[in-house]
Amino acid sequence: MNAIVFNPLPMDQLAASEATLAAEWLWDGYLARGNITVLTSMWKSGKTTLIAGLLRALANGGTFLGRACSATRALIVSEESPTHWLERTQCIPIGRHSRLISRPFTGRPTPEQWDELIRRAEQLREFDNLDLFVVDPLASFLPGRSESDPCTLLEMLEPLRRLAERGVAVLVLHHPRKKASEEGHTARGSGALLGFVDVILELHRCGNLPSDSNRRRLVGLSRRLQTPASLVYEWVLNTPEFKLVTDPLAVRFRENWESVRAMLESRKQAVTHKELLADWPVDRVPPSATVLYEWLARAAGEGLVERLGSGTRDEPFRFRLPSKGDRLGELRPLW
Repeated sequence: MNAIVFNPLPMDQLAASEATLAAEWLWDGYLARGNITVLTSMWKSGKTTLIAGLLRALANGGTFLGRACSATRALIVSEESPTHWLERTQCIPIGRHSRLISRPFTGRPTPEQWDELIRRAEQLREFDNLDLFVVDPLASFLPGRSESDPCTLLEMLEPLRRLAERGVAVLVLHHPRKKASEEGHTARGSGALLGFVDVILELHRCGNLPSDSNRRRLVGLSRRLQTPASLVYEWVLNTPEFKLVTDPLAVRFRENWESVRAMLESRKQAVTHKELLADWPVDRVPPSATVLYEWLARAAGEGLVERLGSGTRDEPFRFRLPSKGDRLGELRPLW
């Protein structure tokens, strides 16, 4: 029988307690010693690529996506083969500070097998050889058969909490539910998972336009005030480079403005955003009506187009390029 730990702490002495040790961030706002983070996104949308970029940054510390990092020794338990990881590291070199355990079980583990794996990780921590433990993904290593069963989830999460309490940051990658959900609640299975972890992260695509293909939005909900609510980044395809996008709306506008300008140039009269959208070339992915209107409004604010009308239902805004005799502004640089 487990002994009960009954040690009430005076509320004015919490800063001096061991609880402060859990605030040591390995990746500021996202991964902290003593904490469990879950990262959810659609299949093949970039979770593991993001983790590879992070692991590379954690070799010596510094920053990743504008957030401070600490030098970290990591262990990744993965459903992917060493061959898949080799292909990934050829684009994003990681280094010896991170180690891989590939497919350690035949099928899903039993609770006893899972507990034994975590005990091996605890031994690494005991000898100061482990700072970050990554599970990729939860479904492949969940003892039992259902993510919707709270008891099954706790059989996996309790050993991870034990590991975290030894000073390890734990990161669990997960898949979303099929039903559309509000941000912060997309993780598949029982709500016990989201209630148990300390930091909830979700990775979302930024849109369907070609310019959005390698851009992602990282959403955070957390018990910790340091966790950003949202962060947008772009992976430079087939390179180790990940770039923070500080003003994604402005970047998206500049990437697509030339196409919009060319369409306006072909029109003899001012048009509404809906009329322009109706003429969008069939061989190109169109923006949503809301996005196109935002682009035209931004262009009007920068003097790139003229905006006519009152913006009412009977007299909607219409847009046109300035006539050759007019002298309106040019596209201003973003930086």
